[in-house]
Amino acid sequence: MYGTNLREIAQRRGPFVSLCVDASHNTEDAEQQKALRWRSIREQLAAQHVPEKTLTLLDDAISKVKAEKGRAGRLLIADSDSVLVDHMLAEPPARETVRVSALPYLLPLIEQQSREVPHVIAVVDRVGCDLYGVDEDENLIEMTAEGTAHPVHKIHHGGGWAHLSMQRRVEEVVRRNVGEVATAVRDLADRVGAQVIVLVGEVGARAALAKALDSPTARIVEVEAGARAAGADSAALEAQVQQAVRTQARQRQGQVVEQLNTARGRADGLAVEGLPETVSALLAANADTLLIDPDTVGDRSVELDPELLRGITAAQWIDDATSSRAYRADEALPVVTLLQGGSIVPVEGAVVPREGVATLLRHR
Repeated sequence: MYGTNLREIAQRRGPFVSLCVDASHNTEDAEQQKALRWRSIREQLAAQHVPEKTLTLLDDAISKVKAEKGRAGRLLIADSDSVLVDHMLAEPPARETVRVSALPYLLPLIEQQSREVPHVIAVVDRVGCDLYGVDEDENLIEMTAEGTAHPVHKIHHGGGWAHLSMQRRVEEVVRRNVGEVATAVRDLADRVGAQVIVLVGEVGARAALAKALDSPTARIVEVEAGARAAGADSAALEAQVQQAVRTQARQRQGQVVEQLNTARGRADGLAVEGLPETVSALLAANADTLLIDPDTVGDRSVELDPELLRGITAAQWIDDATSSRAYRADEALPVVTLLQGGSIVPVEGAVVPREGVATLLRHR
């Protein structure tokens, strides 16, 4: 996967090719179907004056990634110089997207990332811990934290009073090891901005680590699947970790929606709904969080002063775009929000705001 730091991409000069396509690999002729789909897309892009250099970059990206079996989607975003995003999606898109425009189409990636939160997985035993941290851009950090104190195994036979003494020594060693591991977990959680810490492994060590962590900023979740030993069930562990992470992501989304609901209908409320109101908030650099439903927004456009985009737009492939102030709302609103340091929360269902967009404001 190429780099997916959204703000960095939002700051780049266009134009861009944005593709969101079916990348399923669930039939015997999947590779042939993939080649045919790409040939059709390539012809569409060439007809829109995309340079051969950019098409070649996309050729390489398409050919290098061999999809795993099953249903999937794929998002690619490229500019004149490089493929900026090449990201597999959990499901094929409801509609194929092939765009050439002044701004990148970031919403499919934002929707994917909204189902995740930065997190740490700690696979622990009485000796140490294997740590995995995932930050907001889905970068993975791996490390191992080993306690320096030994022994760690309780004695179960003979020894009399000496046995009791040895037992106490072992308990002290385990406590010290857990303390060292807890420090490493906290450091990694701070590094990735973790909102949830998932503890896996030996029951006793797991419980001791949970007690030692007592994190005020991240929710701590213990799961049963997984262990440090070779042969542990990685599929079951992955499923439980995903459940914990997505539960936390839903809670975060729910908090943002609750803020919107609280502010609705109040003259002094820190929220506005609708496209004109959201554009006004962006023009005033007063948008803290953009709530958006891509399906409701559809292909609506918004009028923006090009200065709002800080000179990042270009039109070298796009006919008559230089003088236009009209941009697709589903491209422009996320890009401007990111440029202004705001965050974006996709919404759907009963909580969709008027015209598919709302903004939590920084101030009144």
